[in-house]
Amino acid sequence: MESELYEAAVKGNVPSLLELLKMDKLLLDRVMTGNHTETPLHIAAMLGHLDFVKEILAQKAEMASVQDSQGSTPLHLAAAKGYLNIVESLVRAYPDACSFCDKYKRNPLHVAAMKGHVNVLENLVGARPDAAHSVIEHGQTILHLCVKHNRLEALKLLIDILGNEQFINLGDEDGNTILHLAIADRQAETIVFLINKGVNPNITNSRGFTAVSLLAQGESAGRASEIRDYVPQISENQNSSGRTVHTNNTVTTFHPPIGEKEERKEEKRKRKIEWQDNMHQTLLLVATLLATVAYQASLTPPGGLWQDDRRENETNVAGSINSSDSISPAISPTTETDEKHVAGESIMGYKYQEKYQIFLVCNTISFIASLSTIMVLISGLPLKQRRLTTWIAMLIMWIAITFTGATYTITIWVFTPEEVLTTTTYINRYVMLVLFGLMAIICLCHVVLLTVKLVRKVLKFVRSRRGPIEEVP
Repeated sequence: MESELYEAAVKGNVPSLLELLKMDKLLLDRVMTGNHTETPLHIAAMLGHLDFVKEILAQKAEMASVQDSQGSTPLHLAAAKGYLNIVESLVRAYPDACSFCDKYKRNPLHVAAMKGHVNVLENLVGARPDAAHSVIEHGQTILHLCVKHNRLEALKLLIDILGNEQFINLGDEDGNTILHLAIADRQAETIVFLINKGVNPNITNSRGFTAVSLLAQGESAGRASEIRDYVPQISENQNSSGRTVHTNNTVTTFHPPIGEKEERKEEKRKRKIEWQDNMHQTLLLVATLLATVAYQASLTPPGGLWQDDRRENETNVAGSINSSDSISPAISPTTETDEKHVAGESIMGYKYQEKYQIFLVCNTISFIASLSTIMVLISGLPLKQRRLTTWIAMLIMWIAITFTGATYTITIWVFTPEEVLTTTTYINRYVMLVLFGLMAIICLCHVVLLTVKLVRKVLKFVRSRRGPIEEVP
């Protein structure tokens, strides 16, 4: 029998409803106490069957208070569809349903405002004006919903009826007023209306932006200028100093809009930040590679390692440990020495002690410089002067690259036999010297630029501490 009742609700068949109630007078009570996701009144209200709705309300008015699985009452559904006659019938039967909220904390007034049904909204506000002041999720008011869904007529109605200064200037959980939303969405007509109604444009949201300042935070400076042309109440009442002006018999302090010059500065700042981020990633990669090379050179120095232990005055065969197990050409296969050595020690350290010490110094500096750069870039410290950090990291990397080249040069000079030295070998040496000179010049330029920048900052700080100098008459 309940299935037949729901079928009658879908068709709006009142005679069938009356026939079913004659057969079971408690049928509507059973539906209300059952586990149904919605009642026949929900279905009839959603489909616009006015006569069916009136008959159910005549039989069981309290069914208008039943909420479905989404928390919606029949009044929610009728308001969403804009059925004014059904809304009036439901409100007369159970006016408290105006304050019932669904799972999103929206009452029927919120739903009508979102859909832009002005006649329905006017009826509901007249029945329960307090319901219009309730706040939904994210701290939004019914006025926020009107602006969010671009329902200007509904917004005008609500402000004319409920528009006290405190209510129209309320912010959501992010501090955004309805003027913030209107400007962010570039709703020119809505902006004009809100300004004329006295909405405060100087309220800041949680990010520190006033509603007017959002004009410069959109697609482009041209688009912001276009909106300001639509809203003369904003552009005419602003001046370059942002002083207090009088509008509509009220005193309002406007902040000056950001123009094309400021927009270009903002774009330039964004490009610098992007360049710094890319440079940090590049420096981190290069530093990691150089640290790996330096670490590998410390494990397997040029010339290889002794393969066995040697006592004093003992003759043995020396070789190097490398991937091909070959013996360095600079080391004779059979040598005699009065010195003793241990397997695993560097051959270069015994044969070319002074040059090996220089090699160790250069390799160590390259390794430490690379690790220092990595530590600076991955430290996670809140380094405010990101540009200064980038300069320092670049300077350290030039040092690491220079000393990596020095280790290569020392290796070539030590392990190239004198009898095979040619003009090409000397050219290679000169090329390396030129490279070192170039790196030294670039490094010096960075040092000079960094010094100039630091001096400028110090002078600027000193001037700010002293304050403006008064002119002598």
